[in-house]
Amino acid sequence: MPEENIFLFVPNLIGYARVVLALLSFFLMPCCPWPAVFCYLLSAVLDAFDGHAARALNQSTKFGAMLDMLTDRCATMCLLVNLSLIYPSYTFLFQLSMCLDIASHWLHLHSSTVKGSTSHKTIDLSGNPILRIYYTSKPVLFVMCAGNELFFCLLYLLHHIEEPASWLYWLQGICCAICLLKSGISLVHLITASQNMAAMDVAERGKAAKGQ
Repeated sequence: MPEENIFLFVPNLIGYARVVLALLSFFLMPCCPWPAVFCYLLSAVLDAFDGHAARALNQSTKFGAMLDMLTDRCATMCLLVNLSLIYPSYTFLFQLSMCLDIASHWLHLHSSTVKGSTSHKTIDLSGNPILRIYYTSKPVLFVMCAGNELFFCLLYLLHHIEEPASWLYWLQGICCAICLLKSGISLVHLITASQNMAAMDVAERGKAAKGQ
């Protein structure tokens, strides 16, 4: 049987398309707000398709999970960098958001991998109830992720629209609440992952002590 080429798996090809769209979005952000947001949101929407493809084709891989997570984190981070240029007085808040987002997801992914999970979305059902609902309920996960991304995209667009419609502000308010809630979940991510890593350290030190 020939060796499989993980890099050419369908979900990973979708992942590459997401990266290209995200890079195109970053390139367009200084001059073309609507095409930039279109490319950014299309990249985000494709996130759902690579997961479906991975499950349907039995092509779930650790590389794909890492590519998926890194694309999400880097895309949000680059959008927040752009927002920091547009709204300099809020730079500190954007920096806090970036740090919390990256630190929580990285530590959560690392602790999941050490525990033997194939993906950061594989949650132990006996673990934290907030994360269990977040990752096992597709509607909740979709609303949280979509609302968070829409909030930042709306911040970007409203800066470029001369006379925004009133409904855009209402939508922004709803998305702001979702963004704050998702930030709270990220904080739970960080705390839970830290506790998991510490528990594994305790277990390993206990085994080492018994071995001596």
